[in-house]
Formats: sequence, C-alpha cells, structure tokens
Amino acid sequence: MRLSLVCLYIILFIASSCRINKGFEALNEYNYFEAKKQFENAIEKKTSPAAYGLSIVYLKEDNPFHNLDSAYHYGLLAVETYDLLKENQQLKLAEKYGYTLGAAKHQRAKISKRFYNIAKEKHTVKGYKEFIANHPWSDLKDSAVYDLNLLAFENAKEENSSKAYQNYIKFYPESEYIDEAKQLKYKAEFSESIVPNDPSSYAEFIRRFPDNPYVDDAYARIYQLETKENTVEVYDQFISNYPNNPYISDAWKNLYRLYISDYNKSTIESFQETYPNFPFPKLIEQDIQLVGREMYLYKLNGKYGFMDAEGLPYIPPKYTYASNFSNGLAVVTESEKFGYVNKNGDLIIEYRFDDAQDFMHGRAIIEEDRKVGLIDPTGKYILDPIYEDVGSFSEGVFYVQTSKGYQYFNLEGDPVFDIIFDEAFSYENGRAFVSKEGENGFIGKDGNFLISSFKGKIRHFNDSIYILELRDSMTFIYPNDSLVNGKYFDQIGNLKENRAIVLKEGKYGYVDEKANIVIPMELIEFSNLFQFAQFVNGHAKKLKGNRYALIDSMGKQILPAIFTGIGDYAELIPVTKGDQWGYTNRDARLIINYQFDYAYAFQNGIAFVEKQGKMGAINMKGEVVIPIRYDDLNRVGNDLFIFKLGSNMGLLNQQGEQVVPNKYNRVVPVSDNLFRLENNERIDYYDVSKSGLITLQMEDE
Repeated sequence: MRLSLVCLYIILFIASSCRINKGFEALNEYNYFEAKKQFENAIEKKTSPAAYGLSIVYLKEDNPFHNLDSAYHYGLLAVETYDLLKENQQLKLAEKYGYTLGAAKHQRAKISKRFYNIAKEKHTVKGYKEFIANHPWSDLKDSAVYDLNLLAFENAKEENSSKAYQNYIKFYPESEYIDEAKQLKYKAEFSESIVPNDPSSYAEFIRRFPDNPYVDDAYARIYQLETKENTVEVYDQFISNYPNNPYISDAWKNLYRLYISDYNKSTIESFQETYPNFPFPKLIEQDIQLVGREMYLYKLNGKYGFMDAEGLPYIPPKYTYASNFSNGLAVVTESEKFGYVNKNGDLIIEYRFDDAQDFMHGRAIIEEDRKVGLIDPTGKYILDPIYEDVGSFSEGVFYVQTSKGYQYFNLEGDPVFDIIFDEAFSYENGRAFVSKEGENGFIGKDGNFLISSFKGKIRHFNDSIYILELRDSMTFIYPNDSLVNGKYFDQIGNLKENRAIVLKEGKYGYVDEKANIVIPMELIEFSNLFQFAQFVNGHAKKLKGNRYALIDSMGKQILPAIFTGIGDYAELIPVTKGDQWGYTNRDARLIINYQFDYAYAFQNGIAFVEKQGKMGAINMKGEVVIPIRYDDLNRVGNDLFIFKLGSNMGLLNQQGEQVVPNKYNRVVPVSDNLFRLENNERIDYYDVSKSGLITLQMEDE
C-alpha cells in the first residue's frame, strides 16, 4: 500500500513538473491560454513556480486574462511559497527557466509599480493608504508615504481649521510636514479664538491654549489694547488686572515714566509712596540721586568732558568722543571702543563696542565686528550683535536685518512673529510697510497683511484707504482690495489738510480723506505740482494761463491769476509779477511794494526776504527788522533765528540783535530752550530761558 502511494506521488510530481515545463514553454510562445491551463493544473503541487507563471499571465495586457488583482494574488503567493520548494527543485527551476526567489520578487515589484501608478492617477488618501498597506515590500512605499503625507496636508490646508491640522498631526505623526502642520494649527487656534480689539477673547485664547506660541502675541495684543490711551490710569489698571502678563515690566516702567514726566524729586518720591511694590526700586534710588543734575558736554584740547549748568567741569575731559546723556547714560570712548558712563562719570558699561548709540526706552543699539545688536542699561545683550541692521524703536517694536531678510522684535528681544520679509520699515500707527516674494503692503502687529498686492506698490493714504500704484496708473483701494471709486489717475499726492492732489492727462484736482473729488480735475498741471500745489493754511496755488492764482479748500478762487509767483497763504501773501516780490492782502491789494528778489511767508509777524543774495526780515509794515546782510537765516522758534555770516554762525532775536555772536561753525537746537554752539576748539550752550551762555569756566578765569 505504501509503495503504491509513493508511486502515485512520483507520478503526480512528474506530471506537475511537466505542466510547469509546458506552462513556461507556452509563455515563451505567447500562448497564454495554454500557459494559464498548465499553471492552474500545477498550482497545487508546484505552487511557487505555477503562481509565478499565472502572475505573468494576469499581468500581461495582451491577453483576455489580464487582471491586476489576480496578478497581485499570484505574485504574492509565488514569493510566499518559494521556500516550500526543495533545494534541488529551486536549482532546476533556476537553471532551466531562470526562476529564483529574486525573479519572484522582481515580478511582485512590477505588479506593485502598476498599483502605485493607479494610486498616483487616483491621487486620493484612500488609494495611497491601500497601496501602503498592500505593498509593504515595495520600493515605492516611501514615495507613496510621501504622496500620502503631502496630499493629506494639502487637504488639511484647504480646510484650514485647527481640527483639520490636529487630525493631520494625530494620523501622520512621522510626516515631514508635521512641524508646518503644528505651526498652522497654532495659527488656526489663534484666528478661530480671537475677536479683534476684544481683550477678553485674547485672554480666553491664553486660557484655552497656554502652550500655543501665539500666546505671546495674545499677551502683546492685550497689552496694546488695554494701554492704548497711554495714561497713568490705564497702566495702573493693567497691572492690577493682568499681573502675570509678560509685559507687566513694561507696564510698570511706562507707569513710572508717565508718573514722573516732569522729572523732579518730589514726583519721584510721590511715586515711591504710591507704589511701594514697584519692582525696580534701584531705578527710583538712582533717579532721586541724579534727577537734578544737569550735564553739558564741553571740549578742551580735543577731548570731551561734562560740565554743570554753571560751566564748572564735573567729569574731566578724557574722552575722544562723548554724547549727551539719555536715560541717565552717555556714550563715551577713550580710544577705539565705546562704552557708557553715568552722571557721576562711572563707567557703567565697559568699553567693548565698535560703535554705540544713545539709550532710548532703556535700550541701545551697539556694533561689534560690523554687526549690530541691542543692550539694556546693564550692558546685557537683549539681541546678540549678529545683525546687519537694527531699525528705530517704534511702538515697542523694531526690525532687524539678517542675510535672510527682515524680522520684527520687541524691546525684550523676542520675535514679534516668525515671518521674515524681503523688505521692512518701522511701525507707525500700528502698521508697517513690508514686501515678501513679490507681495507688498502693510502688516499689523501680528505680522498679517492688513492690505497687500502683487500687482503694484501699496501706499498709505489714511487709516481706512490706501493707494495702489500700478505701472502706468494709480487708484484708491480699501483694505479688502476693493476699489474705492473705480477711478484711475496718473499720480496721487499725499493727504494734507484733508486734501490730496490727483493728476490725469495734464489736468489735476483734489480729493478729500474719503477719496471723493471735491475740486474738479480742471486745473492745469505745472512744474513741481506736488510740492507747490499742496494746501497750506487752507489754500493752494493754481495755474491759469501763465499766471498763478490762489484757491480755497473748495476750489473757489481767492486771489486772481495775475501773478507769476505766489507764496503761502497768510494775512499778507508773498507775490510777484516779474522780477521783484512784494506782499498783497487777501483782497489782492498790494500792501508791501515789489522790491525783494524773493519773499517768504509771514510767521508771527516776521517774514524773511532776500536781496542781492543776502537775507533779512521785515515786519508787516514792510519795515526791516533784521538787516538784509546775512548769508542764511533759519527760524528756530517764535523769537530766535540762526544766522550765517561768512563761514560762521550765531543767533538773532526778533529785533535783529545778536544774542549769540557769529563765532561758531555750528549752531544746533538741543531743545526749545537750549542751543549747542560748536567750533573747532570748544562747545558752548545758549540757555534761552536765562538768555545766557553756558561756557566752560577754567580755573584761571
């Protein structure tokens, strides 16, 4: 009986081997009917090679049996059952038909590639997932994973909700887009939570999402909204309501600065009594000590020192450069490096900078190795000196420039947001002009565009309207990019006194703050129009024929078009009909005869005039009050004028008297009541309130 079974097995094995042989022979002859028949009959005994052959038949598209699912089934079966073949069988199959495990895997890979191509054509999340699950061995699996991650990420971005991004992060934790997805999720959580100008919505956002990086922006926005009035009262309230806000230190400092705005000892002591919990007691101590100490730069033998208001030297002249005191510190240098001293002359921040600027808001810009950074009054780096440029401090924010572009920081040295721009400018009234990758416009404090365009340059007009400058025209637009009135102009001027010039095809008119045309575009263009046709004191020049007239803010003509030149509108108006200038009244009656080479507008009863290249001043009667003999005159207050005579400068009063003689190379206003007077040897000061000079008092004087 056993012998019979063995014989039967041998017969079946031989038969199945014959079928395999016939199957491969049929394949070589492209006889797919016969090949399929032989391989199906051999599948039970010669599973691996038979399955391999069937996978080839089903994969081929030039026969009626083509079926990719069947090809997949048999291709997988061929690989999985290959190890069931005995070694001698494997050798014979390899020798005779080239069938090896490698060949089976190669066939399986070809089948997988077909399925991958189908998944690519469908380009669905489901399709990619099915391929990845059914073809874990495929070399294309990583490509499918990449395609899946990208497609799912694009779907999440299209939905653009925090839930969509959260699901992406949950289901695709290994994705190369995971970091970007997290950032977008944070941004979506922020945008979905906040209500603009509502501090409570920002506070609720912080409570719900304490780990969101936009929490810093929320804190900043709360601070901005709650303290926008910039008064002692609002800062006091902010400190009480938001003790954990990271801007609390700024609030305390601003409260302090506002409270002691007159900067006298009694006010500082009053603040100390009112706010015993002030977190910067040393600041109070320092200010009490230094508050009454006025310090002035002086120069002696090429070196700089500081003197008091009596001219007595207080800090000796040992510096090759020194600046005025600001925030209680002054920039100084004795050799090549810059540092800072206090009013005692103590070196508070050592000499270590290649350049340094004055402190402002408790911060100073410094330079090291041709890179700039930011320090606080202790010399600690708020920003390391690694930047190409640091912009001016405006509204608690400034830009820095790196090799990658421009980014905004706050005074604590933290990025206001992560966006890097190709171009950036300082903030003004809560907005800043920037450009990035061809897009330009104005951003808010969150870094998002309030208005932007790829088509042309955006220009500020007022708080609610902007100007879009195209290649060959300009128009007014709203922040939502819609046109204000649909009108296009060749040029649009700046808004001044609620009027802006609009020019088209040689004619101009004026619009108001809403971009409504209030003076029709019937006026004739003339040279330097946007400089000389601006409204001043409610009036502007216009050209009629080859003569100028004066119009009011509604376009009504006030002075007739009989002049070749008109100055600014006032009680008396400078005019000319030819070579000489005089002054007319508002009824076009000549009050001061034509006699000057040029005449300027009256201000506080005084007007500059020119004759034969020299300047002087007259009163409204036409009387000369400052002799017409000066090379230059500049008004620096209601009662004082800087004059230049030859190469030297000095100060005049309204009576034409020299209150500072002309022995200085420079006269520079320091404040309303103080002028700095410089020449090559010394620095003096003129104190307007005391009508006297502050000059260094030497021991032998």
